Amino acid sequence: MRKCFVAFLFLYCFSFVPLAAESVLIESPRGGFTTERIQTVSGTVTGINPEKVTVVLNGIPQMVPLYGGKFSFSTVASPGDNLVEVRAGKAYDKVSFFAKVPPRDIKVVLTWDTASYTDLWVIDPSGEKCYWAHTSTKAGGNLVYDDSTFAPQTFTMAKALPGNYAIQAQYYAPFNAQVTRAKVYVILYEGTPREKRKQYQFTMTRAQQVYHLGNFEVDPD
Repeated sequence: MRKCFVAFLFLYCFSFVPLAAESVLIESPRGGFTTERIQTVSGTVTGINPEKVTVVLNGIPQMVPLYGGKFSFSTVASPGDNLVEVRAGKAYDKVSFFAKVPPRDIKVVLTWDTASYTDLWVIDPSGEKCYWAHTSTKAGGNLVYDDSTFAPQTFTMAKALPGNYAIQAQYYAPFNAQVTRAKVYVILYEGTPREKRKQYQFTMTRAQQVYHLGNFEVDPD
C-alpha cells in the first residue's frame, strides 16, 4: 500500500510541472537614440516553436522565419520615431527608438509569407535596375537585404528622380513553397507633410518567374 501511495504521489506531483511560459524578447534594437540608418532587428522566442514571427515595423507587417527560436534581419530605420513590434502566438514584445538619420524620398519594402528566396527589383525612370547584384544605382537607389534569412527587402532613394518606377520580384520558390503571397509597401517622403503610402499584393506560383508587382509615379518638385 505504501509503495502504491508513493508512486501515486510521484505521478501527481510531476504531472503538474509548469511548462515554460510563451515569451518574445527583442534583443536589438535596444531603444533610445541612434544615428545608424541600417538596424538589425533580432530576438528570441521561448515556450513555443513556430516557424516564423510577425514583425511590424512602423506599421508595416512582415513575416520573419525563426531558426532555433531566434530571428534576425536587417532593415532601414525611418527618420524620427520608430516602433518595432514582434508577435509569436500569444506572446508579444515591442521597443521604440529615435533615429537621427537622413530622410529618404522613396522607401519600397517587399515582404512575403513563405520561407522562399524572393528578390526585389526596382527600376527607376532612367531604366537602371536596383537588385541583389546591383545594390547601388547612379541615382542614389540602395537595396538592403539579408539573403540568409529570407527576410524582407528594402529599397530606398534619398533624392527621387521624377518619373515612373517599376517594382518587380524574382521568385525562386525552394523548399516546396509553390504558392507565396507577396506584398509591397511604397512610402514617398516618409515623415514629412508630403508623405504618401501605396500597397500592392500579388500571388507568386512559378519558380524562377519574374513578376511585375506594380508601378508608382514621382512628380517633379
